[in-house]
Amino acid sequence: MGGAADGPPASREPGELALGFARLPGWRGELLFLLGFLVAACVLTWPLVATLGKASGMRGDYFDNLWNAWWVKHSIREGHSPYWTDYLYFPEGISLRRHTLSPVNSLTLALFTTVLDGHQAFNVLLLLHLALSAWCFSLLARYVTGCTTGSLLAGLVYSFCPFHYFYLCQINVFSFEFLPLALLFFMKHQRDGGGRNLAGVALALGGTVMSSEYYVVYAYLTMAILLACAGARSGGVPRALGWKRAALAGGTGALFVVLLSLPLLYATLGPEKGMESGTAAFSVEKHRTNDLLGFYWIGPKEESIVSWPTMLGYSTLALVLIGARGLARLWPWLLVGALFFVLSLGETLEIGGKDTGVPMPHALFGHLPVLSMLRKSDRAFMMVQLVVALALAGSWSAIAARWKRPAVRAGLACAAGAVLAFELGAAPLERFQPREPAYLRELAADPSVTSVMELPAARTHVGNGRFVFLQTLHEKKSTLGYTTALAVTPFHDQRLVDLVNEYWQFVFGINRALAERAAAAGIDRIVHYKTFPMARDTDFSIEGKTIWSPFRAVHAPLVRVRQLGEFQDLDLDSTVGEVVARAVPELASRIAPAMSARPFSEVARAQFTRVFGPPVHEDGDLMVFAVRHER
Repeated sequence: MGGAADGPPASREPGELALGFARLPGWRGELLFLLGFLVAACVLTWPLVATLGKASGMRGDYFDNLWNAWWVKHSIREGHSPYWTDYLYFPEGISLRRHTLSPVNSLTLALFTTVLDGHQAFNVLLLLHLALSAWCFSLLARYVTGCTTGSLLAGLVYSFCPFHYFYLCQINVFSFEFLPLALLFFMKHQRDGGGRNLAGVALALGGTVMSSEYYVVYAYLTMAILLACAGARSGGVPRALGWKRAALAGGTGALFVVLLSLPLLYATLGPEKGMESGTAAFSVEKHRTNDLLGFYWIGPKEESIVSWPTMLGYSTLALVLIGARGLARLWPWLLVGALFFVLSLGETLEIGGKDTGVPMPHALFGHLPVLSMLRKSDRAFMMVQLVVALALAGSWSAIAARWKRPAVRAGLACAAGAVLAFELGAAPLERFQPREPAYLRELAADPSVTSVMELPAARTHVGNGRFVFLQTLHEKKSTLGYTTALAVTPFHDQRLVDLVNEYWQFVFGINRALAERAAAAGIDRIVHYKTFPMARDTDFSIEGKTIWSPFRAVHAPLVRVRQLGEFQDLDLDSTVGEVVARAVPELASRIAPAMSARPFSEVARAQFTRVFGPPVHEDGDLMVFAVRHER
């Protein structure tokens, strides 16, 4: 099946690397391969391994994943469900059934944070994902092609690639290792049967759905195509038995997936059905699609088209073409790549950034239960990356067969690996240091405080992503938050609008609705930070362009905007005029000239002091006010 209808290829072909690995059979050889990929992860993401205590991002997705780990750990410690919380959007709370908790990653991070801080845990997990993704894919590639060396090179291309770095801050989508394992065990079960292979299918699919639900759909679509192409025959297995084994593996995996995703399915098909469709976040998120010319790389604020040769690697494509005569037996996989390429183009075809209006197959998902959640069609490119990497493994035997001497083949493989890694790698990665006010840890130790109102709030949920990170420090319930777009409802949209409006009206003395809300909600402290998330400056070196340069030449700005997100901190010691001009320009005409020249933090402090009394704490990062409650 899948290019090996008569069983997996011989375990040794001319392209295999002759460096003594035959002396390390079984788990020792695999451990050596995995260790090699771990070293590659450290080198190709440098200086990540040397700066584990720094953040790999400053965007809401990065903060959200740190919060996921904290929340899951909190839920386990307190003995309650992680699928609902009033720690965000207090006092009403929010359902997390449709939020991307990514339990595999959250539980792992929660375990790591027993000995590491949040940034260190996240960075260690990034390195492990990179190494495991490369190794797990190499297992699949070796099974399909029989070429060890080609499969190791393909593992580099599969894991250390622009598409993977695009999701550097989204650890759920970054989990590339489970999908190739699911496909490997599915193929092995169809050929050989056995409880171990069946368990492998179930566990791999379970890991997939517990990290990224998208990849479960991709796995089943791929299995269906391979089955259709192979006629349910593999290794000489009779047709009826092949179909029986395929049905058993697919059914068992589906049952396991359903059991693990019951909260999401219940929310999607039950009382929360369609609640996200009217929200501002959902309307933006559903339009993540690729262009016929390339991958749609979004910062934001930048939007650029990164050409397919740049995404896949010119060196990768060159090696595939040089060894193209080794691809004939992989034709079912090439069909898989073609299908997912079309799916990645979204609901309508775009060419050069212009929507042609031509309908595309991905639009069908919007009319199917549960699958309508697959709003980001661009992620289907993950399977294109997988197939091209597999094609590289299949081509390598034809390339290496031209050279008879093992030493020459080994040198050629090392040179190819170096070229592939250099072109597709993202080192040096930029590192960041988010502000972590020391007072928040003191607040965490104060049992008299259970809830806070954090200000000032940005106008979008993602702009308030810093609040969920800061909550992992102060550990108190908060009136705002940031979750996956699917979890947000119109109620939470309105809560954000109300708090933003009430804050600016309060600061400029228009009314006291903010104070009344805080008292009515039982808020104990108002934490006013001295920075405000503002739209950062656009990087015009990539904005609005179609990029054809090799990834090595353009990786720095492309990866950086994915790490940063769309905001940067504005110091609130700036003048009122400066802050208003950037944050609420519609109020500029209402600000008196005398006030416009004053430091904004001074005006805010005076107004909050007038209503709540002097700050109970103030330092260079924040000022804190106690909320009086009627008894």
